[in-house]
Amino acid sequence: MGDEGRKYWLSVAAFALVFVTVVVTLSVFMQQTSNRIVAQANQYVSDATAQTSVLVSAFMENTQKDIEAIASLASESEDVTDIVTSETWLRSVEEVSPFDTIDFVDAEGVQHSVEHDSVNVADRPYFKRAMAGQSGVEAVFNTRVTHENLVYFFAPVRDGANGPVVGLLLAHYSENRLAELLTNSFFGYESQVMLCLPTGDVVASTDAAWVGRNLLEEAAVDSSDSSGARRLERAFVHHEGITFTYQTDQGPGSACLREVSGLGWMVLETFPAAATEQMISEANEGGWNTLFIIVVVFILVIAGIIAYNNRRHRSLTRSMRDREDVQRGVAKLTERLVLIDLDEERYLLMSAPAPGDGPDDASGTYSQFVERLQRRVLGDEAKEEVAKLFDKHRIIELLPPGTDNVRFEYQMNRVGVPTWEDINFICVQRDTAGHPVRLVYTTQDVSVLKQREKLLQNAMEDSYRAAVAANHAKSDFLSRMSHDIRTPMNAIIGMTELARMSEGSWDKVDACLAKITLSSNHLLALINEVLDLSMIENGRLELTVGEVDLRAQALEMETIFSQRCEERDIHFVVDADQLAHPLVEGDELRLQQVFMNMLGNAVKFTPAGGTVSLRILEHPSRVEGASDYEFVFSDTGCGMAPEFIEHVFEPFAREHDSRTEPVEGTGLGLSIALSVVSLMGGTIDVESEPGKGTTFTVRVSLRHAQAGRAGETPASDGGRAPASASAVPDLAGASVLLVEDNELNSEIAVALLESLGASAATAANGQEALEALEASEPGRFDVVLMDIQMPVMNGLEATRRIRQSEREDLRTLPVVVLSANAFTEDVQESKRAGADDHLSKPISVRDLAATLGGILGRGRGPEC
Repeated sequence: MGDEGRKYWLSVAAFALVFVTVVVTLSVFMQQTSNRIVAQANQYVSDATAQTSVLVSAFMENTQKDIEAIASLASESEDVTDIVTSETWLRSVEEVSPFDTIDFVDAEGVQHSVEHDSVNVADRPYFKRAMAGQSGVEAVFNTRVTHENLVYFFAPVRDGANGPVVGLLLAHYSENRLAELLTNSFFGYESQVMLCLPTGDVVASTDAAWVGRNLLEEAAVDSSDSSGARRLERAFVHHEGITFTYQTDQGPGSACLREVSGLGWMVLETFPAAATEQMISEANEGGWNTLFIIVVVFILVIAGIIAYNNRRHRSLTRSMRDREDVQRGVAKLTERLVLIDLDEERYLLMSAPAPGDGPDDASGTYSQFVERLQRRVLGDEAKEEVAKLFDKHRIIELLPPGTDNVRFEYQMNRVGVPTWEDINFICVQRDTAGHPVRLVYTTQDVSVLKQREKLLQNAMEDSYRAAVAANHAKSDFLSRMSHDIRTPMNAIIGMTELARMSEGSWDKVDACLAKITLSSNHLLALINEVLDLSMIENGRLELTVGEVDLRAQALEMETIFSQRCEERDIHFVVDADQLAHPLVEGDELRLQQVFMNMLGNAVKFTPAGGTVSLRILEHPSRVEGASDYEFVFSDTGCGMAPEFIEHVFEPFAREHDSRTEPVEGTGLGLSIALSVVSLMGGTIDVESEPGKGTTFTVRVSLRHAQAGRAGETPASDGGRAPASASAVPDLAGASVLLVEDNELNSEIAVALLESLGASAATAANGQEALEALEASEPGRFDVVLMDIQMPVMNGLEATRRIRQSEREDLRTLPVVVLSANAFTEDVQESKRAGADDHLSKPISVRDLAATLGGILGRGRGPEC
């Protein structure tokens, strides 16, 4: 640990030394960069001052020429004295000259000005020089005319081109004009530029506050740089050009002093300290960033070294604990852990769930380990197998190179409770020949998994038996359906042949047709029951709640079954007199289906001389606005055996004995009835005794409908009259458009319509129907009979197009859907498309006549 600590601190010291060296080197480099930038700024200001000096010299020379030219023009004029003293002439000259003002000074030294009073300037140097015939430039501080600091340009005025001097013209520019001439900037920062006399007096400056002040005196006042003041004074005296650096609050600044050629004045221009500082900052930005990165890296490396050292220290102190944790974790996973050395034929118990649950001793020979394991294995065969398979040489054979694990499963008895254990031999070390020398032996209790496997196997066997039963049920269903379908089909085909052979004997033909009709209705009922069962199994059976008159339902059942019972000498009784609230809310068609199935079975299984009855009872309900109703269906038929009653509501269930075998049926009626009643929230109870009869009691709670309509008798679907009506409406003169793609169905429908007195035109699909209606005169058709499934355009789409027509008569034209789709949702879909009614195929002439009569408002015609 001492060596580790010494290495750690040596590495930290070495890195710190490198860090300091890099920082110092970078600092020196940045200082050199700053010095280079200051030198560059000195060069910038030197070049700029030289340009400004040239610019000022040229400006002064040109201005002097301007005033000399004006004076020469004035000298060549007649009566020169009168002209130059004329206010009009002076004003006109000011307007065309570049000067701000032009004054005339006469020979007595009186200065004549346009804007100001005359003053005497005979003592001014420029007056004396001009009267001596000289031109020039002179700076005057606190002039007598305006009391301003001005730069005068003067030239003598003569009486004639070569005559005597009679005065002088005196012109000047304003301070702003000269300041604009001196204005300059570096990198967006304004430079301070001054135009000075050799004495140090500031004549013009970009900073107006400096005009009139003496630059040498200002420099002498600054005691912080006495050598700089002397150098500046020497430059003014000897008209020398110098460039120097000065310090400000913003950093180092640069300045340059140069003589204006031909004038003898001096120009002082500065390079702004802010610009110099910006250049230094931009140049050193990369250095500062690098320095920051180096500092961050240094901190991170030091932190990393410390963290690494701490981690190594912790890893050393944690090593044994980690090994112990791994051992405990493996022990929990495997329950028992034993280390086996095959070379030394020894074992070492590493862990076990409880004392005494592993080998008797914590260590021993491998043969002792196998003997003790053999004693705990259940079953003589298993004991012998353990002795053979767990032999040292056998284990070596079971673990060749490439195979590191071998598994066994045995039932063990360790603490008096039989358990299944999964045993693993894992190779962890091999010799040079590839033979295993060190093994890890582990066990794990798999009793729960074994139990689950057994349950899964039982479930699979149950599923197999259920599948076999379903297959048998399917076969039984196909057998029954084959028999129940072939029976009416055989009658239909046979009666058809008999009718053909009975040509001329109309009584026999009529009898054959009646039997064909009866068999067709039976076949249709069979198909409807199968479809209803399919809807029930698929969960598609839904109730359409409406208004139901229970008395009317009872009377309709009496009408339907009375004739059938009379033909079979069965006494039929209907009792609905005790109803206090006959008008209820429910699904009329499904309730009627329950009645039909119950009474149909009762009539089928009741012999001649027996009795079938329907009683409807009403009891008070705990729910306000509702009653509990009982529909009791009783017969004195053959009855049912007690063991069959348990299966009476199962699909295709039929009792097989001599009394019921001759009776036709699918065994679906009661199953369908129970599903409908259950959907209504009701129950069906059954009581039966062989040879005495059966009673089915349907109990269901129904809400009362509105009392104001209690006297009404609701019609069946779409306002049609009951199917039991003995007369049909007269449709004479009615014009019908029949839309049907099947030619045979179209031929049958046309014949039925013509038998009712109506005329019919046909269309093969919805598109043809739309074209026929659009081409027809208003009122041409009274009603449209529309099939659904057709090519080009189906009936529902055609109905929607009719309802969206631009013609008013077509939008209100009645449409009745004719379709083999007979489910409730099919009827609802037809109504949503805009149909007035929905008739299911095969078409019943009575239903067709009743529906068309109701829609067209026709009265009843003769019975048929």
